[in-house]
Amino acid sequence: MSMVGEPYSMDDITSGGAAFNALAAYLFGANDEGKSMEMTTPVSTTSAGEMRFCLKNDGVTTDNPYPNPLTEEDDSFNEKGAVKIVEVPQARLAVARFTGFVTEGEVARQKDALLSSLAADGVEIDVPHGAVVPHVVFQYSPPYTIPIVRRNEVAVPVVAPDDKAALEKEWGEAEDEASKHGLADDLAPSDVSDD
Repeated sequence: MSMVGEPYSMDDITSGGAAFNALAAYLFGANDEGKSMEMTTPVSTTSAGEMRFCLKNDGVTTDNPYPNPLTEEDDSFNEKGAVKIVEVPQARLAVARFTGFVTEGEVARQKDALLSSLAADGVEIDVPHGAVVPHVVFQYSPPYTIPIVRRNEVAVPVVAPDDKAALEKEWGEAEDEASKHGLADDLAPSDVSDD
């Protein structure tokens, strides 16, 4: 099992179970209210190694509708891992479903297949050029489910079709502004057409 700040693998997360155990302990009462909550699906794991559950709000409208996780100072602290409650921002994701166990190798294969399909369909990935494409793995099945019927998904961020139009408009405005300042005539040899 890797330590904080060290490289990790999907195999570390799934075989060690520390992250899952910490989240499950929080849901089953290892929180400042001793409140037991429903476990939800999917359980997600990010490419940064974070494991997440979605929490039900139960209609509570306070600033903090969820009990706080225990801290290391609490006597009943779950030493298996720290739990933080965070709001995950919305994202547009392309998703591919697969069965079987979630291993590092299987996630890499499924992510590569998804990226190849997206490239073939002309779908733009929402990451800076040259950056590693982050992913999220969603797992829906209980651990005792046989592999052939397990439901898993791998997801990557994509640019919404309307976002692309907004970028093209922005680029067009930038080109118009450049031509106003006489910069449009500053063409590199590869930009000059043979016409």
